[in-house]
Amino acid sequence: MSETRCLEPGAVIRPQIDHDGVRALAERLYGISVLELTELNGYDDKNYRITEDPNVKNPLITAHCPDGYVLKILNSMDSQNAPYVDAQNELMNFLNARSVVCPKPIRNVFGHLHSLETIGGKKHVVRLLEYVSGDLLKDVPRSEQLFYQLGEFVANLDNKLQNFNHSGLEGHEHMWMLSMVPHLDKFKYVIKDPERLDLAEEVIEEFKYAVVPRMEELEKGAIHGDVNEMNVLVAPKPGGSKSEYMIRGIIDFGDVQYSCMVFELAIAMTYMMLLSGDPQAGGYVLAGYSVTRRLPDHEYRLLKTLVSARLVQSLVLGAYTAEQDPGNKYVLSTERANGWELLRKIRKSRPTEHGDVTDWKTIATDYLTRS
Repeated sequence: MSETRCLEPGAVIRPQIDHDGVRALAERLYGISVLELTELNGYDDKNYRITEDPNVKNPLITAHCPDGYVLKILNSMDSQNAPYVDAQNELMNFLNARSVVCPKPIRNVFGHLHSLETIGGKKHVVRLLEYVSGDLLKDVPRSEQLFYQLGEFVANLDNKLQNFNHSGLEGHEHMWMLSMVPHLDKFKYVIKDPERLDLAEEVIEEFKYAVVPRMEELEKGAIHGDVNEMNVLVAPKPGGSKSEYMIRGIIDFGDVQYSCMVFELAIAMTYMMLLSGDPQAGGYVLAGYSVTRRLPDHEYRLLKTLVSARLVQSLVLGAYTAEQDPGNKYVLSTERANGWELLRKIRKSRPTEHGDVTDWKTIATDYLTRS
């Protein structure tokens, strides 16, 4: 079983490296002469899109990716768990073999899918993935249909992952796993506003007594763990208008885990509500999901708590990261401005003549009836 490691307040785990260092890694480990280098968003890892110099022949890579590559440098904590990194690589290969559009790991000069390198005095796993082209969900017009499609995609993804097993997922814990919400007690000091702190504490305590005791009853399997607007790829809908898009694939498998399947749905619903600012978006995601995967009533009853918990997790850890690393582009680029207001809407929702904003089952049923 993998050794359990968990982020502690004050720990600096993000890689410290400049572009020259990235170029040197790409050439030494993969034989790639870098023509263009762009840093991509990342929470506690470093990710770089690389375009090869076509004038420099590379005998080490026989099948060149036309869209380039992503060099990923993992944080120093996850880098200590080699079996977990193996699990991520194998899971991506597993999905690629089953026609799911996602990155493909590339072997280095030693024939391995990753290596452990000393960077800035710390050990970090370095690996190379094929770059998957496409627009990010966050950058295209949102629609009920697109949220519905995401629900379908998540359900199909989880159905495929039910057949994936890897010992590297056993016992792995990370602060962004939904099961780790009780550990937010160590980080909630970053919330300075008393009203917001009360709200966060209420959700954390509710998760402890409403979800934790029931986790063993919930269906489990391998899940992506972070289906959000920056990890979902979309493409223009064939024959559609310029504003119509469809779900194409998924990236960033840094949070894969063996956990409760309903957590995957709750996370996807949360981020679509954050993206749109509309609690009803969760119902459209649920509509697509429920067409392919049945959600038992006892799991549905946990959704309000799970969505609230993911919001609090995102808001608390986002505030913590902004305090520790003010220049972190991931924190600055995510749409968190409406997070607290969305959380208030969900927590204060009650059945009225206009409906309950968290009655996602009714919203889903109405959407399916209309479609």
